[in-house]
Amino acid sequence: MSTNKGQAPTEDKNPIAQCLDYVARVREGKVTTATGRLIPSSAQEPPAFCYVIADLTPTMERMCKLSNLTKTHDGLGYFGYVEPYKAYVEVISFDGLVNAATERNRAFFDRLGLPSS
Repeated sequence: MSTNKGQAPTEDKNPIAQCLDYVARVREGKVTTATGRLIPSSAQEPPAFCYVIADLTPTMERMCKLSNLTKTHDGLGYFGYVEPYKAYVEVISFDGLVNAATERNRAFFDRLGLPSS
């Protein structure tokens, strides 16, 4: 399916919707493991945590806003709780992911007393 200009992206193009759809299918018992074993449905709705790694293009930012996600303080991602699915969703930009990894590595090397560059 294609996305019409000015309209919301279709589910097959929206990674947030894809994650939430997968959460629903897991909870309904419609998903199998990598070895083909069916994941049983649950009477309770177990917590779901969805992480999307993507470039924050204008379209992706619109998808985040349509999902009522909040922009992070550094502007490199979005996060929020999607009540109908009872799922926490975090969208992390590639730049944000690289920045976080660089900071962790720098702190690790500093702790060891090694140069980080």
